[in-house]
This record gives sequence, C-alpha cells and structure tokens, in this order.
Amino acid sequence: MFTSFRATMTALVFTAAVATASVGTAGATNIGEQGCTPGYWKNHTQNWEEYSPQSLLKFNFTIPAALGVPANTTFLQALQGGGGPGLPGAATILLRAAVAGYLNAAHEGVGYPYRRFTDPFNIKSQVNAALASGNRQTILDLAAVLDAANNLGCPLN
Repeated sequence: MFTSFRATMTALVFTAAVATASVGTAGATNIGEQGCTPGYWKNHTQNWEEYSPQSLLKFNFTIPAALGVPANTTFLQALQGGGGPGLPGAATILLRAAVAGYLNAAHEGVGYPYRRFTDPFNIKSQVNAALASGNRQTILDLAAVLDAANNLGCPLN
C-alpha cells in the first residue's frame, strides 16, 4: 500500500506541471518547476503573498487533535518545525512542507507545480487526507513529495 502511494505521489511530481496547465487556480497562475524551501520562506516573510506569518494552520488544514499540533500554530511556527518521532513528528514534518507549498503556490513569481485548492494535485486535500490517515508513513510520503517540489529551485531573492 505504501509503495503504491509513494509511486503515485512520485508520478505526480513529474506530471503535475503538464497536468495542471489547464486547471484554474486560486491566486497565482504561474505553473512550472520551481519551489522555495521552508527555510527560504521562514527567512523572507516580506515575500509572502496572500498569507502572513501569523496565518493559522487550523484555518487552512484539518488537523486531528490526536496529532498533538497546537490549535493556534501559525504558518511561521510550522516553518520552524523540525519533526520528531511518532505521529506528532510526522505531522510537524508534513505541515512544514505544506506551508512552504502553500506559499510557493500563492506566489506569482514562483512557478510551483502544484495548486492549493484545485486538482489534479490539490495540496489542501492531499495534506488533510494524509493527516486523517493517522499513518506515519503515509504522512511522511506526502511530506517527501512536497519537499521535492519545494526544492526545485527558488527564483526569488
């Protein structure tokens, strides 16, 4: 099951740029093969579009209480997360990658391959499904896909 999920998600990394070209977006319309890392976004909050460092995860993702993520965690705090053991650690890793993905997808200057709210790779629904699974490996598999996209190369200063 995990191998199939990983293969599917990996395939999306390579096909999303082509597949999303005709899909409408919320906000930014620039689709491509670029992405800025969580570290970039953490240190360049002045470049954020549509979100602020104080934006709350709970208004953007459905996070089960069992994962131990504080209810008022901000985007900036999520970017500062490092991970750790168990489900809480996996959730921290995924949310860090997801916030960077949101910021990439929201910025017109970044040709990010994924969209936040539209298919075929809807970041929000993918993250919510992985978190709801309660499965550490499923959560980490999605984090790896987003991390790969977030490391495609940042065009911003």
